[in-house]
Amino acid sequence: MQNGPFRIAIIYIIISILWITFSDRLLFFFAHQFTQDQFLLISSAKGYFFVIANGWFLYYLIRKDDLKLKQNENQYRNMYEANPVPMWIYDEELKIISVNDAAIKTYGYNRNEFLTKSILDIRPPEDTDSVTELVKQLSDDLNLNGTWRHIKKDGSLIYVNITSQKIIFNNRPNVMVMIKDMTERILFEQTLEKINRDLKNEKRKLRETQLISKVGGWMLFPETKKLIWSDELFTLTGISKDDPRDAFDIYLEHIFPEDRQMMIQALDELIGKGKAMDITHRILAVNGETRYIRQLAFLDDEDSGVLKVVGSMQDITELKQLEIERNKYQYSLENTLNSISDAFFALDHNMNITRINQVFRDLIDEEIVTIVGESIFTLFPKEKNRLYPYYKKALEERVVVKQEEYSVILNKWIRLAAYPTEDDGVAVYFSDITEDRLKDTKLKDAIERYELVAQATKDVIYDLNIISDHIVYNTSLTQLIEVPYNQIEYDLEWWRGLIHPDDVAEVKKSQQKISSEGKTNWECEYRVNCGNGHYKYIMDQGYFIYNDHKEPVRLIGVVKDIDDLKRSTQENKRLADIITRVNNMIIVTDAENRVQWINKAFEDIAGFNLVEMGGREPFELLREPGMDEGEISNMYAKQKMREAFSVDLVIYTKFKIPLWVSIELTPMFDDHGIYLGYIAVYQNITLRKEKEQEIQRQNEFLKEVAWMSSHEIRRPVANMLGLINLADAAKNEKEKEEIFALLRICVSEMDGIVYQIHHKIGDVVDLS
Repeated sequence: MQNGPFRIAIIYIIISILWITFSDRLLFFFAHQFTQDQFLLISSAKGYFFVIANGWFLYYLIRKDDLKLKQNENQYRNMYEANPVPMWIYDEELKIISVNDAAIKTYGYNRNEFLTKSILDIRPPEDTDSVTELVKQLSDDLNLNGTWRHIKKDGSLIYVNITSQKIIFNNRPNVMVMIKDMTERILFEQTLEKINRDLKNEKRKLRETQLISKVGGWMLFPETKKLIWSDELFTLTGISKDDPRDAFDIYLEHIFPEDRQMMIQALDELIGKGKAMDITHRILAVNGETRYIRQLAFLDDEDSGVLKVVGSMQDITELKQLEIERNKYQYSLENTLNSISDAFFALDHNMNITRINQVFRDLIDEEIVTIVGESIFTLFPKEKNRLYPYYKKALEERVVVKQEEYSVILNKWIRLAAYPTEDDGVAVYFSDITEDRLKDTKLKDAIERYELVAQATKDVIYDLNIISDHIVYNTSLTQLIEVPYNQIEYDLEWWRGLIHPDDVAEVKKSQQKISSEGKTNWECEYRVNCGNGHYKYIMDQGYFIYNDHKEPVRLIGVVKDIDDLKRSTQENKRLADIITRVNNMIIVTDAENRVQWINKAFEDIAGFNLVEMGGREPFELLREPGMDEGEISNMYAKQKMREAFSVDLVIYTKFKIPLWVSIELTPMFDDHGIYLGYIAVYQNITLRKEKEQEIQRQNEFLKEVAWMSSHEIRRPVANMLGLINLADAAKNEKEKEEIFALLRICVSEMDGIVYQIHHKIGDVVDLS
């Protein structure tokens, strides 16, 4: 693309030269056929045509070249934007000015977030100086900047390999960066490095283990008789590594002459027939010691096709010496077997019984002649014998096996010890540990229960050695008293210093009383200082242990925090005393409306006690058949709504005496808002109700008297007034006498009404 303008200029020059040369020649060739004006017109037209044609052709070339330039530019941009490798461009101020999609996907930032950051923002702060220094040292060539750490948007750390190149972008000098994620590789290398360190440590431990167990490895190439030893074998055999002779010859020389042929024969059978080698022979060490060596070897030609023998050598001198000693005392051992408490039997390599002792014989209740020679599976079937795998391992692997296992056949817990014997058999000892197991199980259960209880109750458990004046506490002590762990003292005087001064004498007196009487169980309630002068009530319960002289030597005990209980009990007692002394009757019911408690005033007034009322609804006893159920039903409905309310109604005592009571009912809830029941306070309002009824009767009487006064008396009075007016108007005595007769009747009627009123007033007075 850089040669485009030059190419266009060359094409323009060539076309112009060719056109001028040939068009002029052609024009002059036909010049005699035209007039001067025609010639000038054709010459001008030729120039115009050349300019127009050349202009169009240059436009075509420049446009074509520009399209190629844009196409190449798009290709380069696509190579940048769609590149699967994270890339970005940063300016001289280290600000990121462009980033491709792969970088956005890798780092988690969106494009706008990326373009607000510098290359320092995506690196750990401790790398800032190194990055700044690196940017200063960038060359104009491709820069391989090595591996660095970057931080993604989620805060995770990744390792990246950076390649950078100085470029001109947007007509300004910038740097383009290409990133290769090396996190997995770095982590793999770190993991591989750790594995190598671990392998080196394991190799060192293996060497130490081999030295401790007196085991070493060797490798023999039969074709060249080249023997390679591990370093441990030189230590085990005492042979010097500086000896210039062949290791194979040196080793054969140190083998006892009587055992040398056995070693060579076993090696030949291994190489010729592939029979694995497992022999024991003696060697004479450099220091003159006789050592017993066990050789294990097998053929190996799988790796390279070269036949080689891989083996291990173990110094079993100590074991052999033990076996020799055992053989010396074989006869005494035979007698000993019958006197030991463990059952014993010996097996050959076919699992046939070769020897037993008396305990074993008694265990299975069989004669010795019928046992020896029989297969062990005759007595203990393989499918039920849980002990079989252990002495099988001892038999096949020639190792000592010790195990505790439950025998289904014997229905006992067995402690088994199986030892491989010289004759390729195994000797098995086992004893009945069922009782010990049961004790261990009980002890374990007891310890587990103790630990769980100690955690649950946070009780302080202590052990006081009275002789040495030393106390051991469990860890719950710091939960009881606010004393730092390092300030706790372990003597009796320190503990008694925490006791409330008013309680110390009582504690000492109670302990002395128990110990003087030779009793074991002691308990006492007292207060201890829990820090900052705050005292708590505790219950101290102990067990005295005495020596042969009946002197107390130990006190093992537990301290329980009863402060909340004690104070709650005191508060409850005070409240109960208050409730007991009030004159109002009180009933407490549960969520099922069953009576849970009544106070003394209720028993005195209603006559029912808690035994009679307990577990029953209150109105099962406090109402009579035929009573109006409406008020009680309304009360039950409000109780279902858990409302606080009051109601006045009549109840009946145990002696069927009706009482008017005003009941205040309040619902009770626990700390979690769960409904518990109602507390009902009954106030005896019988006298008040009687007074109200009396007042009502008096009001009715007064109404009646008022009626009689206003209506009954008014009628005869009106008649009398009318008759008096008639008497005044009478014309003769006869009319007056008739009027006075009628007047007397009215007076008599009025007297009767007054008497009736007086009589009613007298009845009311008598009632009151």
